[in-house]
Amino acid sequence: MKRCILLGIVGGLGIATPALARFYLTESDFAYLATLDFEKPTIFLNLGPKEEATLHAEINDQKTEKSPSDRARIVTDTLTEFLNHRRWEQTHPGQIWGDRPNGDRRERD
Repeated sequence: MKRCILLGIVGGLGIATPALARFYLTESDFAYLATLDFEKPTIFLNLGPKEEATLHAEINDQKTEKSPSDRARIVTDTLTEFLNHRRWEQTHPGQIWGDRPNGDRRERD
């Protein structure tokens, strides 16, 4: 019985670890971001898993593989949005996005 539980745990870790690894930025992602003049230690501190997953997906999106300028624009816009969110959170401690007054919301194109 103990052996079955141990094998289940080891097997679960073996399956979950690669799945979790895809949520983090890879060295090739950081190399690409360096070509856009984004420094690894400064801008990427405290990115959440969802933000990292989004950024990784946009850097490696096959739809923009043949259009480097579109990929650069999309990645830059995403990073700008993340920084704007962080700036808002720092200037409005203890609040969440839903608490913003209507005048503080921007319409998206």
